[in-house]
Amino acid sequence: MKMTGKIRQLLNDFSGLGELGRLSAENEGLRQRERVAISYVRDKVNQLLLVMGTLPLRHEELDEQTLLDLDPIGIIADSFSRVLEHLNETNEELHAARDEIQAILTSAGVGILVVDHDMRIQAYNPKLKELFLRDRSDALGQTCCSVLCGSDGPPPNCTFEKIVASRIGIHQPDWVYKDRHYDVSGSPIKNRYGEITSVVLVYTDITDRKRMEEALRESGRMYGDMFENAVELVAGIDPDGYFLYANRALCEALGCSREEAVGLTFCEVVHPDHRARCLAQFEALLAGERIGPVRAALVAGDGSAVGIEGSLSCGFKEGGPTVACGIFRRLDATS
Repeated sequence: MKMTGKIRQLLNDFSGLGELGRLSAENEGLRQRERVAISYVRDKVNQLLLVMGTLPLRHEELDEQTLLDLDPIGIIADSFSRVLEHLNETNEELHAARDEIQAILTSAGVGILVVDHDMRIQAYNPKLKELFLRDRSDALGQTCCSVLCGSDGPPPNCTFEKIVASRIGIHQPDWVYKDRHYDVSGSPIKNRYGEITSVVLVYTDITDRKRMEEALRESGRMYGDMFENAVELVAGIDPDGYFLYANRALCEALGCSREEAVGLTFCEVVHPDHRARCLAQFEALLAGERIGPVRAALVAGDGSAVGIEGSLSCGFKEGGPTVACGIFRRLDATS
């Protein structure tokens, strides 16, 4: 007799074969889900490792069982947590540094301007606004040549163009703008590829200094004319005793030209009878002592004696003598 399907099922249930088949199928499903889960875990671990800049896992380095036991996702999660903590600390430090830089820029006594590679203004401090932007509410995004120089393009002798061309810092000691003088220094800021991304320009108003220098030059010319045309004999002598300057009256008294006088030593022109005493006075003067009136005689080019009387003073710098200045009048007789 042939067994019907119902009878065969009953026999299988009775022998346990049916249950084994069901369990085998269930186990295979579980294994498949495990393989999918492990593949998913491996893929995500590799993705996280790539984000962190680490090479992905290879099967020969970490098998499925070790992958689950090691819990790399947990390890990476802890690493990310530490990275985030470090980033937070770094951000706090950057905020503090930014505040410090802003405080420095605000309190700086020079104008500071930051422009990008297209000469467009990125930032500036209050001093620069005081120097150049008093009539403007904001100049960000505009070109520095239009704001500072009032032109559509870079002016002649442009510091920015010099920096871009040379790729190094530039110092321009006297830039004139609207009848005022500025000392300008600039430095390029480069990215990691060496490309100039922006330029920092620093402006110092030196107008008052230039005027003072001109006044000093004018004063020097005035005193030079006064010494040159004076009746008194005027001499400038260095610490080694050489004449640095001799006015017209002194040259006439010695009977020599200015070129001949400059380069002589005072010992060569002082009369031998007065040389030792004058040398002692000169050395005392260089040592910082105050000396009394100088009374001596000079020897002219023709051998005649020229009596003089006057005073010597000495300038000092950083504790050392620089130049001695003598102003004398001629005497009718030598003593």
